[in-house]
Amino acid sequence: MSYLIAVASSDDVNIDLTFGAAEGFSIYEVQGTTFEKKEYRAVPVIADEGATENNENSGSPEGNGDCSIKSGDACGSGKGCGDGKGCGHGGEPLPKVELISDCRSLVCKKIGFQAQKQLEKKQISSFDVACGVTDALTKITAYFDKIDNHKPFSHK
Repeated sequence: MSYLIAVASSDDVNIDLTFGAAEGFSIYEVQGTTFEKKEYRAVPVIADEGATENNENSGSPEGNGDCSIKSGDACGSGKGCGDGKGCGHGGEPLPKVELISDCRSLVCKKIGFQAQKQLEKKQISSFDVACGVTDALTKITAYFDKIDNHKPFSHK
């Protein structure tokens, strides 16, 4: 059975975008442990009164090769939670979450608490990593393959 993984990357090589900074997601189709890019989905532009064009916390990519999974930090930055309105969102689904609602998981550099909770409600796993796309997808697909096929994990 195949499934989809959404990846936040500016170049399809490194996972260098936070969920909030992503203007779209590369969608990979996974079959077993093999994956292939299927499409790119751009986030629809929604007019936001009072928003500034430069409200992103772009930061610099940390291509440090560390592909360990990290827990989500508090409020994200950029177009996600860090827009000065707090983390309430009034329970409304974020357009980015709706955009990837058919995906099994999301891979990004960081994700805010509210976005992570909305993904969980849709049963979408999120992975905060700072490494290459291929490295992350290889590890994540192996993880899901072991879960799906009830294979024991080896400690390496």
